[in-house]
Amino acid sequence: MPSLPPAITLASTSRGKGPLVLGLHDLGKTGVSMQQLLAPLSKEFRVVAPDQRGHGASPTPKAPWSIDDFSSDASRIVTETGEPAIVVGVGLGAAAAVGLALGHPKLVSGLVLTGMGAKPEDAERNDRWVRVAQGLREEYGAEGLALSAEALGRRPDWRRALSQIASPALVLAGSEDTAVSAAAQRELAMWFPSGEFELVEGAGQNLAYEYPERLVSAVRSLLSSAPLQKAA
Repeated sequence: MPSLPPAITLASTSRGKGPLVLGLHDLGKTGVSMQQLLAPLSKEFRVVAPDQRGHGASPTPKAPWSIDDFSSDASRIVTETGEPAIVVGVGLGAAAAVGLALGHPKLVSGLVLTGMGAKPEDAERNDRWVRVAQGLREEYGAEGLALSAEALGRRPDWRRALSQIASPALVLAGSEDTAVSAAAQRELAMWFPSGEFELVEGAGQNLAYEYPERLVSAVRSLLSSAPLQKAA
């Protein structure tokens, strides 16, 4: 298990009782947004949704950051609850969820992911993240979001490592997603030994916010072993 960076305390909300669901939001969002997306689950699950570092009411520690930092932050939250979690990750949250499952596999009982691929960014897309970070700093003074964008641009190549993850994973992708293609997300699902892929026709980059019910049904599917489309 990798060593943890200096601990920070994330602001988070918890609703409901039952098996643990950890909701990890996308760049520029907050834990409140994840609670809204996953609200129906709070009737049968305990839904915990933090503001990730640099977002909302959570601190912005010194740079540089990596995706492992986001994963380690999440690991502390799950460890404190005393039970493994089904982790729902969107974009940045999906990257943190994958890192959590790789670095702390006993803390993850299942994964629901959207808006993320398995490959690292190439030079062109990494430059794009650098420009995004620069804009966030210069136009909004949003240092936490800028550091998060830079971490996304430097995320590692997970493909071979994903074969080590035993927990089931469901990847949801929008057919019209132009930020992370459905093909790239299908490939992510294929690298998991128990990976499933679900294409949401007509959905774009904001699948999670356009069709939150698909996240909810995905969590229930992982627990009920409902048949899903195999990644292929």
